[in-house]
Amino acid sequence: MDLITPSLGLIFWQSIIFLLTFIILRKFAWNPINNFIEKREKNIIHSINEAEKAKEKIKNFKKKKKKIIIKAEKKKQKILNEAQKEKKKIEEEAKKKVFLESQLIIEKTNLIIENKKRIALEKLKNEILNLSIIISKKILTKEFKLNNKNHNKFFKKILS
Repeated sequence: MDLITPSLGLIFWQSIIFLLTFIILRKFAWNPINNFIEKREKNIIHSINEAEKAKEKIKNFKKKKKKIIIKAEKKKQKILNEAQKEKKKIEEEAKKKVFLESQLIIEKTNLIIENKKRIALEKLKNEILNLSIIISKKILTKEFKLNNKNHNKFFKKILS
């Protein structure tokens, strides 16, 4: 029965060893462990706070990014609209310039045509005049039967 019920000396020595172990652990192990746990807890809380701050910064950056993107889109649209207006303006100026140049070319061509027409009419008139003179000469030669000397004198008289 000694195994089931311990003796008083055994209980006494076990109690003393337990208390000594408890005091030694408290002095050398629990304080450092508690300090380590407290530091770790503070570190975790600090990390959580930093993570929350980082989340807020990320949200702010995202908002700023959206604002910047919207602003850039507006600028892009403004630049594109200005470019379209400038393109239309340049096209209109080019069309006007081409129209004026074509009008100028048409006018020059018309003048050239008129000049050539006048020259052709003058040539035609001269040719008709020459033919008329030749015909008249032949008719008069047959009618009056003039010889060459009289003939030339007669025509000089008529032409003057």
